[in-house]
Amino acid sequence: NQSNIMPASPSAVSAPEWTKAEISALKRVVRDTDPNMDKQERWRTVAQKLATGKTKRECFNKYRELKEVRNKEKAEITERKAKELADAQAFEPEPEDKGGEADKVETVPVPEVAGGGEEEEKEEPVEKAAEVVKVDVGGAVEQSTEKPDSEKEEVKEEEVKVDGDPEPQADPEPKSEPEPEPEPELEPETEQEKEQEKEQKQEQDTATEEPKEKEIEKPAPPPPEEEGPPVVDSADDVDDSFDKDYPPSTDKLTLDTAKALRKLIFRDEKAMFNPAWAKQGFFYTKEEDLQYGLIQLEGGPCGVVAAVQAYVLRHMLFGEATELLSGDAATISDAKEDWKTPGKKEQKQAVCYAVAKMIWGSSVSKVGTGDKFGKIAKNRPAMVCIAPDDKAHLTKSKDFKHDGVTEKTQIVTCFNYEDCYQTVKDNLSTFMKKDGAGVILLCYSCILSRTIDQVVKDMDSAEGIVPRMIGNHGYANQEFVNLLMTGAAVSNTFDGQKILGDETGASDDAMTFGGIAQQGDIGFLTLFEAFGNLECGKHFKVPVCPVWVVCSESHYSTLFSPIAKHTVVDETVKKMDIYYYDPLGEQDEEIKLTLDRDSEDVPEGGGEETDLTPPIDKVVRTKWGRVGIDWNGAEPIL
Repeated sequence: NQSNIMPASPSAVSAPEWTKAEISALKRVVRDTDPNMDKQERWRTVAQKLATGKTKRECFNKYRELKEVRNKEKAEITERKAKELADAQAFEPEPEDKGGEADKVETVPVPEVAGGGEEEEKEEPVEKAAEVVKVDVGGAVEQSTEKPDSEKEEVKEEEVKVDGDPEPQADPEPKSEPEPEPEPELEPETEQEKEQEKEQKQEQDTATEEPKEKEIEKPAPPPPEEEGPPVVDSADDVDDSFDKDYPPSTDKLTLDTAKALRKLIFRDEKAMFNPAWAKQGFFYTKEEDLQYGLIQLEGGPCGVVAAVQAYVLRHMLFGEATELLSGDAATISDAKEDWKTPGKKEQKQAVCYAVAKMIWGSSVSKVGTGDKFGKIAKNRPAMVCIAPDDKAHLTKSKDFKHDGVTEKTQIVTCFNYEDCYQTVKDNLSTFMKKDGAGVILLCYSCILSRTIDQVVKDMDSAEGIVPRMIGNHGYANQEFVNLLMTGAAVSNTFDGQKILGDETGASDDAMTFGGIAQQGDIGFLTLFEAFGNLECGKHFKVPVCPVWVVCSESHYSTLFSPIAKHTVVDETVKKMDIYYYDPLGEQDEEIKLTLDRDSEDVPEGGGEETDLTPPIDKVVRTKWGRVGIDWNGAEPIL
């Protein structure tokens, strides 16, 4: 969630915005961090665990502000309770004294909490039987050791020096004996405290009931803080409470998150998407026999459009059968005969499925096995980014420029796939608008669902430098395409992971490189493998469905087959047809490639030795081997 921002303290004029989710996370992280740590190290650790881009000074200031607000609320409740009980006592008849000590009323001092200042005593009438005293069997009265919240010892504000800040002034009243400073209790943490707070509220309501002939207006007590969904900052933070199902919630993208997204994508938080990315939605061609094909308007976002195209084909050809999760191609039926001419309804359903599938896949994806990639988050929420109106809520400045999308973005947090799909469906017109924000919204959704810090962990970094997700020429890099296809932004296309320098990974010199953790619904083939530059593993070459994203000549397109068994190479099959589609190619006709194992028209070496061999032919042979390729009258793409 990114709403219900706490009011800033007067001293924090330029403080960054904090969302409700970030505030909840801050409370939890501070509570879970060792209070005996060095103060500098402790708040540095808090900022790192929070992983929202906030500095340790910002985290400390926000926590101090929360404590001040809490203390103020407690002081107001204490003062109001004392006043209401006093007023109620003035209108209630004097109770008859039947000799029972428990029926008598006595006053006890109640400290007035004033945000860390001196305590000021007030007299508050309290029934002995309620909470202040207890009567033993022999009639002796003893003071109870249980104190109400209003009398609990007020905690002192923790001061921390952040690098570059001036030295804080000394306390005018130095303590003779230093003691550890506990964290302020911002909310009841134990069941006992919650029950005690509930009982006090009931006593307050009972004590302030007035005679009908003279009613006294009583201010309503503040509602208890509702328990919201937990916050997960990364895949390392596994929380069983995510097995609970929360309703979706909508919040605005914050400025800090917007800058963090841009820094991750461009390595520069002041950078922004060019028009080729900012004005590209997921819409279809009007060519009669290519109704399954999306259209890309300009060069640049081909990696995103091709990945969505592959999932669109996967849905149109093979449906949403649950048996696909088994990875058994034999359980998948071949495409229907009319798969080339889907109706408008089928087209919309396919885009809705593709977008929801990619976002949800990013939120629950496994990242492999081993030390670096073995920590798996379960049931992390999906963050569906939408832009429902034209009004920007983020202010334009020298540090943040508008790109037509980011400044309007809102986030819908979904804890189950059904809500994720329905959210995409409700905003499908935004994703499918021809010159709309579909591409950027999908990219933001997948990154935030994966979490920014986990995306950074996914990628291989050279000397600590995290690669940009969009390169110099405006193309998505391999990490970005892998995130969209598999849900993890790993840097490689081989299976699993590889350790260089030490097979056990125990040496400090060992380096671990992340690849594709498991078989997916769709696959990936690349011309770089034909050149010997990299390796595509079985998880990419043999997907569940025979649909592949193709990387050739710095451009992404698709290969596919309507025959389910074609995902596996069967050398007993001498001829087979596969189809090629390029969203940017302005195709006006179908391109069908016939693969022939008995063909004599195959250059030696698999066709990789001549510049006259079409690059797509070279890509095809990385999977099907030395086969002849007939373009069936279509002009080969050179």
